Amino acid sequence: MNLTTFIVGLIVFLVFTAIVVREVKNRRSGKGGCSCGCENCGGSALCHPGKTKAR
Repeated sequence: MNLTTFIVGLIVFLVFTAIVVREVKNRRSGKGGCSCGCENCGGSALCHPGKTKAR
């Protein structure tokens, strides 16, 4: 295996792992997955099933 290929593969793996860890952390803290806010989102009940929107 070429060293360059290994390094590039490792970088891609680390970036992918960081993205997955961030998404899991956001889900556990109650944040949605789209990162655009839930104030006016029609699908907020899908991200936060236990919460209701105040109108």
